[in-house]
Amino acid sequence: MLGKLLKYEAKAGAKPLCAVYAGMAGVFLIGLLARELHVVQIQVTTAFLLIAGGVAAVVMAVVMAILRYHRGLFGAEGYLTQTLPVSKGKLILAKLTAAYAWTAVSILAAVLAAAGVMYLFRMDFAGIAGALIDLGMGTLLLVALPMFAIQLLAFFGELYFAITLANTRPFLRSNAAFSFVFYLAANFAVGLLELVGMLVIPLGLHIGETGVYLTAETMLGSLLEWTSFGVPARGFTIGIGSGVVDLAVGIGLLLAARWLLLHKTSVK
Repeated sequence: MLGKLLKYEAKAGAKPLCAVYAGMAGVFLIGLLARELHVVQIQVTTAFLLIAGGVAAVVMAVVMAILRYHRGLFGAEGYLTQTLPVSKGKLILAKLTAAYAWTAVSILAAVLAAAGVMYLFRMDFAGIAGALIDLGMGTLLLVALPMFAIQLLAFFGELYFAITLANTRPFLRSNAAFSFVFYLAANFAVGLLELVGMLVIPLGLHIGETGVYLTAETMLGSLLEWTSFGVPARGFTIGIGSGVVDLAVGIGLLLAARWLLLHKTSVK
């Protein structure tokens, strides 16, 4: 049943998002033609459209995630979905997996759009990438990618928890407004926890003359050293303990959403 749910959720987001991806590909081809024909105005226009398309793809993926969760559990499809012979946890997992996948693909499309703009203007993409790697950006990227994936989990946890809480009986009449309020509150609370985790959890990236590497130091200790002795000769530590917080918060909020869905929510 989980496989069928995943397939259904994937199809639900396919049409609008694939249309955006296809449009971006078409714009890129027009830009290539304009470059070969030396039509600068069209070349510049296609570059702007590519960037706009990348941003639109990411925004649309997030909007689709919100709409699919609300519509599938509390909206037009709510009665049917919640009477399926499948656990509430699997319902949430199916929607989370589809949202994760489409958001990741949309972000990749946005990155490719930026690379496409560089290609249209014959920028040395390989040279720029090599220079960034020489500066230690390769290590930062290897850490940033899983950190972003974990942060995305916390983001969807906040969204799903807020929407689910807003569809409990006390808030059902104005569930859309309460969803927004609850999301802002959850996001603010998680932001504070992330800040604490970044400062005090002994996990960070040390940036110094010898390069960039993982360390068990805290960012707070590095900041205290910085303020006490000026710029430390051995470098500075950027805390990444917020990733630990995001992972715990994301899982916790999704479990809370599951509990609410099981015991407290109502289909409007």
